Amino acid sequence: MIAKIEKGLLWFIETICLALLIALALSVVYATTMRYLGASPSWYDEIASVLLAWLTYFGATYALFLRQHMSFGGIVTALPKRAAVALAIFSEFLVIAFLAVVAWYGNAVLAVAKWDSLLSIRWMSLDIVQSVIPITAVLMIIGTFLTMPRALRNAAAGIDVDHAEIEQAIADAERENVAATSKDEPK
Repeated sequence: MIAKIEKGLLWFIETICLALLIALALSVVYATTMRYLGASPSWYDEIASVLLAWLTYFGATYALFLRQHMSFGGIVTALPKRAAVALAIFSEFLVIAFLAVVAWYGNAVLAVAKWDSLLSIRWMSLDIVQSVIPITAVLMIIGTFLTMPRALRNAAAGIDVDHAEIEQAIADAERENVAATSKDEPK
C-alpha cells in the first residue's frame, strides 16, 4: 500500500517536473525567436525565473523521494547497528522538523504575497508564484515518511546506498567488459 502511494506521488511529481521543463524550454525558444525577430516579449524574464524556481523545488522533491539528496550514509554505516538506527531516526526527524518550518513560514508568506503581483503579468499574484514553497515542503514531508522505513532498514543492515550503487555500477561495467572481450577473442 505504501509502495503504491509512493509510486503514485513519484509519478505525479515526475509529471510536474516534465511539464515545467517543457514549459521552460518552450518559453525560452519562443522568447529567443521573438527577440531575434525584434519583438522580445516583456513577460519572458519573469516567467522563465518562476518556471526555473518551480522546477528546482519539484526537482528537489523528486530527489527526496528517490533518496538522492545529500546524506552522510558512510557515518551511519560505520556505527554499530543500534547507534546507526538511532542516528538515522534522529536525522529523519530533523529533516521533517526543518521541512515543517519551511511549510509553515512558506504558507505565512502567501498571505503577504497575495497583495503583490509580477511586473509583466499583473494578473499573476506572488502568492501563486510562492505557493511552490509550502506545497513542495509538504510533499517532501510525505516523501520522508514514505521512504523512512527503507532508510531505517538500510541503516540497520549497514547498507550505504551510495556505495552500493557505485559497487553495482562497477560490477555491471566489469561484466560488460568481460562480455565485450570474449566477443572480440578469435575462436
